[in-house]
Amino acid sequence: MTEQEQAAEHLKVIRSLMERSTVYRAISWQAALFGGGLAICLAAALFGRTRMILAADGEAGPVMDDPTWILIWLVALVVTGGVNVLLISRKSKRDGHAFFSPGLKHAMRAIAPPMAAGGLLGIGHILWLGGTVAGGAAIWVICYGLALLATQGFAPKSMARLGWAMLLAGAAAYGVIWTLHGPSAAIPAGTAMQTANLIMGTCFGVFHLVYGCGVARLGKEEARETGADTE
Repeated sequence: MTEQEQAAEHLKVIRSLMERSTVYRAISWQAALFGGGLAICLAAALFGRTRMILAADGEAGPVMDDPTWILIWLVALVVTGGVNVLLISRKSKRDGHAFFSPGLKHAMRAIAPPMAAGGLLGIGHILWLGGTVAGGAAIWVICYGLALLATQGFAPKSMARLGWAMLLAGAAAYGVIWTLHGPSAAIPAGTAMQTANLIMGTCFGVFHLVYGCGVARLGKEEARETGADTE
């Protein structure tokens, strides 16, 4: 395939995605609500567990080892991703489209680099560079926001707004952590863990719930106007 043919194919895919922006909202709001609810519940559980331990023995020992904290949130990511895959698969079968459609492939090519970079940078910051889970959580939020913004050329504006919210919130959190504590190693383990859980619960939890509720309501209003099925 020549470069001109590739460019024409990319334009065709982008045009198709822009025309079907309502469909992409209808798919994403369910996963956003599920992921947001899961993040809030998980952050609240971890926050409560850390608070009880600190009340019992202060900073006498490690509240939770960093690898365990990372693993817990990675499992939550996998579960949420699995739900999203099921929703996309169900929608594809109902519409008679292939699961790995040109649109999905184009979206994955846009999202994958910042997501992979964020995962590696966040984990590396925590495990190999002497940083804390609070800084790692902020890095995850920043790179997730960049991943969403990478789709703004063909995704609905609501996705871009969520991306900007994530990017700005993550940058603000990282800036506050650095300003108040200087080198990340200066943050007490318990404080860092509580801060990290607040960041994860707020950004990946509350932001996704607000986004999901707003998009679901918008999708229903559009469905009433057009007679389309949003399920």
